[in-house]
Order: sequence, then C-alpha cells, then structure tokens
Amino acid sequence: MRRLLIIFFCLFSISLRSLTSLQEYISDKASHTNFKQIPHSDFFDHESIIVWGASSEDSDELDVNEMIANNVVDFRLKRWLNQPDNVVEILEDSEVTMEQLEKYNLILVGTPGSNSVLNALSKYLPVEITDAYISFADQKFEGDEVGIMYRYPNPANPNRLLWIVSAPNYEALRFIPQTQDYCVYALTDYNPMADRFLELALGNFAENWQVKKVAMVDNQVVDSGENDILEYEPPASFPPPDWIRDGVMYEIFVRSFADSDADGIGDLQGIINKLDYLNDGDPQTDSDLGIKLIWLMPIFASPSYHGYDVRDYYKINPDYGTNADFQQLLQQAHRRGIRIITDLALNHCSNQNAFYLDAYNNPHSQYDDWFFFTNPSNTRAHNWQFRHRPSDREMLNPPMPAWNVNNPAVQNYLFETAKYWIDPNKDGDFSDGIDGFRCDYVKGPPASFWQKFRYEVKSLNPEVLLLAENWDGMQSISESFNDQFDMAFDFPFQGSVMEVISSGTASPLINLMNEQQEILPEDAVMNRFINNHDMNRIFTRLDDASAKLALALLLTIPDMPMLYYGDEIGMQGQKDPYDEGIRRPMEWCAENKCPEMTSWYPVWKEEVDGISVLEENDDPNSILNYTKKLIRLRDQYPVLESGKIIILPVFEEIEGELGGSRRSLCYLIKNNDDTILAISSLREDRTVFIENIFPENVTFEPLLNSPEINFYKKYLKIDCIEKTMFLFFVRIRK
Repeated sequence: MRRLLIIFFCLFSISLRSLTSLQEYISDKASHTNFKQIPHSDFFDHESIIVWGASSEDSDELDVNEMIANNVVDFRLKRWLNQPDNVVEILEDSEVTMEQLEKYNLILVGTPGSNSVLNALSKYLPVEITDAYISFADQKFEGDEVGIMYRYPNPANPNRLLWIVSAPNYEALRFIPQTQDYCVYALTDYNPMADRFLELALGNFAENWQVKKVAMVDNQVVDSGENDILEYEPPASFPPPDWIRDGVMYEIFVRSFADSDADGIGDLQGIINKLDYLNDGDPQTDSDLGIKLIWLMPIFASPSYHGYDVRDYYKINPDYGTNADFQQLLQQAHRRGIRIITDLALNHCSNQNAFYLDAYNNPHSQYDDWFFFTNPSNTRAHNWQFRHRPSDREMLNPPMPAWNVNNPAVQNYLFETAKYWIDPNKDGDFSDGIDGFRCDYVKGPPASFWQKFRYEVKSLNPEVLLLAENWDGMQSISESFNDQFDMAFDFPFQGSVMEVISSGTASPLINLMNEQQEILPEDAVMNRFINNHDMNRIFTRLDDASAKLALALLLTIPDMPMLYYGDEIGMQGQKDPYDEGIRRPMEWCAENKCPEMTSWYPVWKEEVDGISVLEENDDPNSILNYTKKLIRLRDQYPVLESGKIIILPVFEEIEGELGGSRRSLCYLIKNNDDTILAISSLREDRTVFIENIFPENVTFEPLLNSPEINFYKKYLKIDCIEKTMFLFFVRIRK
C-alpha cells in the first residue's frame, strides 16, 4: 500500500512539474521570438492538433469545449475546408506534450480559464480575454454572445501557427454552433464557421502581425449590380435535340463511383473501367444496364468534396484525374453510344476562385463588379442562394459567392468556359466534346442570362443538351422552356411517386400527369427520377416490392428517366446530417472491399446485406435484373420514351357492384403506331376492371409479368398482385 502511495505521489508530482514546465517552456521560447519576422504561411501547410480545455470543474463547460472541438472545428475543417487529414489528433489540454506544442499547428478551443495551454500562451498574444470581455487594439467587446477566432504565430515554434477559438466564458462560447443568432468578433482569413457567423468586426493582421486599429465592418449596402438585370431577346430560337428522349440517364458522383488507383477516391479512369457495366455498345448483349446518357456531378477543380464551388472551370479536379483522362472517357463513352453531360454551376463559384480572390477585400480590383459585394471594402458578398434566403445577401467571405451574371464581362467568361468543353480544340468536330450541361440552380441567374447562354452554346452546337435544375412547382418549371432549356428535372414527379407508394393511392400521380399536360409546352421534355444527390435514398425505407414499383413507374412513363448511381441495386443512404450520407460509395461487391470500391466515406451497412452488383447480378429476381429488364423494354418499344400518357379509370367490385378503385393505377402509353397498357394494384392483391375501349381484333401481349386479361361484360378483368406493375403490348390483329 505504501508503495502504491509513493507511486501515486510521484505521478502527481510529475503532473505538477509538467504544468510548471509548460509555463517556463513557452516563456523561454517566446522570449526569443520576433513575431514581426514570422511569415504569413498558409495554416494548412502543416498538420494540426486540436487542444480543448478540460481544466475546469464545470461539467457544462467541459461538454461545450469538447463539442466545439469535435463537432464544429474538426468537422468543418474536414467538410467545408476540404482538409480531412490536417488534424492528426484531438486532445485535452492536459494531454499535450512539449514535443506536440512545437511540432504542430495548434487549434486551441475554450477559455483561458479552462484551457491551460491557452492560458500559458495568453500573455504573448495580441488579445486580452477575461471572464467579462475581449479586447484587442482599440476595441473592447463584452457579453455572452461574444467570441473570437484568429490566427497568430505559435510562440512555441514560430514556424507553426495558432488558431484560437475562444470567448470570455463558456456561455458565450457555446453560441458558436448556433445559426445566425449572435455576433462574433473574428480576426482571421481562415474561418471554418464563416457560413454560420454574423461577425461583429473584421480585422486583418499586417505583414508584421500587428494591428493598431480594428476597423468595424461597414454594413452599408452598396450598388452591387444585383438589380442591373439586362433584357435579352435571343436572335434565334433552337428546338431541343431529337435525341433527348432516347434512353436512360445515369447520374454519377465521381468520388463515390469507382476507384482505379487504390486511393479510396473515385476517378475518371474508374468510370472508364465500368463503361461496359453501363453500356457495352453491343445491342445483342443483355449483361449491361443499357445506359445512353451519363450525367457527371461536378468534375472541375474545387476545394470541396462535392465540387459545386468551382475554383477553375478549365481544369479537371485533380482528385478525379486530368483533362486528358476526361478526353479518354468521352472517346470511350461515345464509342459505346453513350453521351456525357457535366454539371455546370454558373450561378456561383468558390471563394478560392482566382477572380474572387483578387476582388475580395480589394475595391480597386478589376474584378470588383464580377461579384455582388455589399459593402465598400468588398468583404461582404452575396452567397450562392441569396435570391431565396435574404440572410445570404451579406455574408462575410461566403464559401460560394454568386457571380454578377448581369455583368457582360462575366457572361462572356462563363459562356466561353462552356464552349471550351463543347469543342476543346476549336476544330468544329464535337466528337471530342461533351454533349450538354446540367445547369445547376437555374433559379439564381435571371431568365435573360439563360436565354443568352442558350443562344451562345446552341449557335456553336445545336445538338447540345441544356438541362435545368429548377426545384420549384410546375408553373415555374414550365417557364424554363422559354428559350432557356431543353429539359427540366421533374421534382414534382419524385414527390408524387413517393406519395403514391406510401399512401397506396393513385391520385397524386394522376393529378401531376394531368397538370403537366395542361401546363408544359408541346416540346418540353421532363427528366424524371426517384432519387438524386440532394435527397435521402428512397430504398432506405422501402421493401423490395415497393422499390420495384417505384422503378417501374419511373421507367414506364415517357420522356427521359434518370437513375442515380446505385438505384439499379436498391442502394440505401440518408443524410447524416449532411449530404455525404446520400453520396456513399457505389457498392460493387458483397463485402465492400473489392479494388474498385471507393472508401472516402463509409457504406450504409458494412455487413453483407444482399445489396451489391456482385450479389444481384446472377439473381433473376434482383432489383438489378428487374431494372435491366425495364430499360430493355424502353429500348425495344420506343413508345415508352416518346408516347403520350393517357390515364384510364380503374374499377373494383365492392359489395357486388363495380366502383372506382383509388388503390389501383392504369395508363396507356400511346403514339400513332403503338400502344402499351400499364396496370398495377398499389396496395393488396385485388381484381381490377378497366373499360374495354379497344377494338375486337386486339391481343394483349405480356411484356412485364404475365397475368391473364379476361373479358367481363364491357370491361377487361385483371387479377393484380400487390405493388406489381403489369405491362402489355396492345397488338391489333390483321
């Protein structure tokens, strides 16, 4: 027992000596440091450790500090600043060694009273943090809604930096994760939480790390150019390309689809390796999906994982490959009869874009009017969604600043980038160019911008597809076809299909089809889908029968259907809470460990669950083979692509009499030559009746599943299985 007490006393003495040594160590280092000579290096040039204050007796304070360290700072470094490997460790302040203080950049979280490392450094920093206020230069800030973030040299090693996240007390610090309900005094050009902050003031260190005066941010709204919308009458109209009803589109998030170099990140070469899975180019085979159009989510250089904030429109994201790799993908896809379109975000760019970097905090920049700056010093600008959210109109250094698309110089720049990818070598041969653009967030720029964009790109190649992402209602979507776009995503269709399946009633889809026939222009083409990269995957909450019914509705209604990668195998996923959870790796093999699997983010279920290409390929009843069958039918019967849909009333026997059946759905797909009949019971097995509107010399050839059609008085009688789509080709006997 005595020996144990001696050991405990020795350990306690070492702990005390280490705290004393910390003060002495930092004091010695700082006394030999000339901060004026320390370069302003990029914070991410070196690895970092996050040190959170655990030296407090208040459990609430400890919880706040730990939460901010893990769930705010570390999470946002990885997600928003795309620095997943920068933080090597997250430590309590008492766990930090002298070697770590000198080796790494330090991210210190907590108050000086709770974080012993921050407390030891405080006397060498240009800011005073007490339990009542924060003061710096000529400014003092008080209250429970005041915090501070700033960069400064690390006194323990002047070649490393500090990043301070602090406040007078934890009650003030705990406001940091909240949304726009407080003010923060920020003194840094690297703020991982800028999208959540309303800064009280902005100060910038001079080259010698000195600030004599903190200039308060001027929130005066200046003439940003937002209202200078130019009227535009296109000199010519262009009809949509003839090919855009042909086949099925397949949406690919490159980072998740297929890996070719074992770095865990999907790439263009990975897609090339999987082209035969999508379409091998041989119509006689049935092992491939039969995809005819690929939509690649953003592939241009970007600082984020998702790529919608473009840094350089002329360069392929290095994570995915090179411009030459993209040329090879185009060649290989075109050889197989596959067209390719790419995401094109013209509403906004990255705040790391060279033009924005030149204009930010520089009112004299030649690119000053390329963005919607709302204060005289060019530190506040419209974020990408400012037309929908007023709070985005005056964001401090927004992560995705909106282009001033009303500026002719900006228009010319953006239009030229699109033309480059249509004809990279400007030889008039478009075989080495892309086949169109999925235009992101078209509700941002005004209609006149898109009309001019259409004229510019269609004048170069009228066969280019312009696809609009407009998530508003049908009236707004219909306006997208006014000399703007060839095709628009059918967001209402996705909602109606889910409502049909969840409620077991046909009216949501029937009402939508009727509305579209009334509102949409004659040549409008809708792009229908049941999943995409912005919503929880529906298969996460559907059984196999419901999943197959959703796919059948998608693939038997005319216009162009789209599959989100993995739809064909019933892939699952939900936001957790952000979009990475619905952009998980494509599941190629049962145990998710084959070479082509990406690993940048975990799959939905690590265990073998029957959901993968390998597991489903040889199962005739799998979702994969069901999807292949439906796509083959669209290829064999073009009426499914270009016909008109006619809703037929359905009846069932109720107490000995026929009455309307809201639990069943029946429609014809018809053109001048062919007719296909589709019918399904949405809930429970049931016998249904439809009026026999067909001539006497007709036969019904089963295409999908094979029930009998019997004649009953003036009706056709079909015994339907719950959630099973039946398709018949209506043939007129001669």
